Amino acid sequence: MTLKLPKFTPLAAQLWSLLPIDTKKVILSNVYCTHCRNNTVMFNATGKSEHGDLILKGQCAICMGQVGRLVEADAFK
Repeated sequence: MTLKLPKFTPLAAQLWSLLPIDTKKVILSNVYCTHCRNNTVMFNATGKSEHGDLILKGQCAICMGQVGRLVEADAFK
């Protein structure tokens, strides 16, 4: 499976760029899937910003279902 780089809105891309690479890896590789009921890797991610938070949506690497992750604004300070 090939992981694509996340697609973000311009503001979301700016927030994402503020995070260290190790933190980005942890965020994308530690997502809970409600269908699998387990932690999984997110791929085909998209991102947008709302109220200073970063909202990521993508697919579960196991079942291909939709998963999401919220990175709160405090992470970017």
